[in-house]
Amino acid sequence: MIHRMVKYDVLVYRNDIDVFLNALQDMGASHVETGETKFDTETTVLLKKAEKYQTIYNALKAIEIENAGEVETIDADPKTLVEMYENAVEKRSNIDAAIKKIEKDIEEARPWDEFDRHDIEKLKQLNLIPHFYSVNEKYFDKNLSQNQLVCEMNRYEGRVYFAVIQEDGRELDFDLPETKLPAASYIELSDELKRLENDDSKCRKIIAGIAIVADTIEAERKKILEKADFGMAKQSASDAADGYVKRLTIWAPRMSRATIEVFLDRHPVIWIDEVRVADEQPPIMLRNNNFAKLFEPITKLYSLPNYREIDLTPMLAPFFMLFFGFCLGDGGYGLFILTLASILKLKIKSESIRPFLSLAQWLGGGTMLFGFITATFFGITFNDIKPDKIIEQRLGLQENYGMLFFSLILGCVQIIAGMCINVANIVIIRGWKYAMANIAWIVMVLGGAACYFAGDQMGRAVYALYGLLAAAALTALLYNSPGKNPAANIGAGLWTAYNTVSGLLGDLLSYIRLFALGMTGGILGGVFNTIALDAGQSVGLPVVDVLVTIVILLFGHGLNITLNMLGAFVHPMRLTFVEFYKNAGFSGGGRPFKYFAKAGSK
Repeated sequence: MIHRMVKYDVLVYRNDIDVFLNALQDMGASHVETGETKFDTETTVLLKKAEKYQTIYNALKAIEIENAGEVETIDADPKTLVEMYENAVEKRSNIDAAIKKIEKDIEEARPWDEFDRHDIEKLKQLNLIPHFYSVNEKYFDKNLSQNQLVCEMNRYEGRVYFAVIQEDGRELDFDLPETKLPAASYIELSDELKRLENDDSKCRKIIAGIAIVADTIEAERKKILEKADFGMAKQSASDAADGYVKRLTIWAPRMSRATIEVFLDRHPVIWIDEVRVADEQPPIMLRNNNFAKLFEPITKLYSLPNYREIDLTPMLAPFFMLFFGFCLGDGGYGLFILTLASILKLKIKSESIRPFLSLAQWLGGGTMLFGFITATFFGITFNDIKPDKIIEQRLGLQENYGMLFFSLILGCVQIIAGMCINVANIVIIRGWKYAMANIAWIVMVLGGAACYFAGDQMGRAVYALYGLLAAAALTALLYNSPGKNPAANIGAGLWTAYNTVSGLLGDLLSYIRLFALGMTGGILGGVFNTIALDAGQSVGLPVVDVLVTIVILLFGHGLNITLNMLGAFVHPMRLTFVEFYKNAGFSGGGRPFKYFAKAGSK
């Protein structure tokens, strides 16, 4: 559901605007309209700074600190912490580039082993010019002239690396291609690599120390946002009475109306309220029960509803949970998710993470429900106690067709629910007469299903149902555009009928993916069980065969649950955002309600 909003137009004397906004921010119960205001440089800088602090804070919270006892907490103000973090990250980036280069140089220098550049320079000062070569070991003696001074430097991977000393004024009698000596020896480069790795370790310790006190950076970010919000609110105030008065637009939930109005009465301002907002789009604040609230992040992935339509979250929540369970479809996997989420919820106290763990608990419960229906536990199917066989027996279906039929039933229920919500939205926004054609289509869908499944048992009452269906068809055909020419309505009705029938059929068939994903996951689980047992039996050694079986089971089911969880999250979301939202006539585009408040008050 959506909180109903009250709009307040407030007139403030220009010299009192700072005091009033500061008091309003202290109260922290309203949303100040900023619109399309272009903000000044200071506010823009504050917003960019807050964004930078948010990025740094997120990066720090993602760090897993190893050997935390060896890391010293850094005592500094947030600005210094941010500067230290940025310097450490930049230094690590430079070190990383240097390490990659030196590792390449080490590979090139490794065959030449240890040598001293100073000795080479001394040779040149004595007019002895060294030339460097490498050759396969078995050709080393055959390709060397007895008249040359040869110095073997190293043997590496079947090759000999050596130098030939050219004496002053003597012609070099050597026909092998010359090789360039590396700039530094392998030992020197290895020492430099250790130095770089040591510097990188120091940087990592600095970053780990900052991560321990990352909350101070987050607290500072909130203070920066507080200043930015104040600046945006002040600049959004329009001029009135030749600039002597500032006009502000404030939104507040109706539940906070008394608090806001008492506050406004206590300050030297003039205000008027507007409960029925005509052509504006107030900010959106969702209001749902504890269960549906867990699914609000999924709603927000697509879009918030606009102010005049129904929030779909309460309908999305149970369907998404069931769809997730259907796609994963294994009681063992559901138990694993539920148990893991419950353990983490006991250990993690962060209020921002706990709702996601609660969501995981519900999704695990939904998976256990479908694991019970299909009688599947970690890929093991108990065919003798499968509850879904009841559907197959009642309808005379073949093996596994019961779950296929059940997926279509779930899809049909969600589609009809979406169509009913669309009717409600049209009635709220435009009126009953504009919803009659949509109501007629709902009647035809439900009536047609009743005729198909229960027509033989209805007796003469079926004729009344036929009459209702005929009336609904005429309504959809002739009253789809109230106020238009009947001939135009017939043409539009036929075109709408074609689109509706083909669209509903395509939407309904999309729900087969629930059955397909659930069946695929179950089959893969069974395959991994078979592979594990066969591999264990083939070993033939006590204890070892059990270990082999356990390793394959852990790997196989771990891979299966990971892949299937991804599909179980993505595909229900696709069914929700495409099929359900389309049939519900969802338009979205709402903007979130943002409390104008001091840091930490909301």
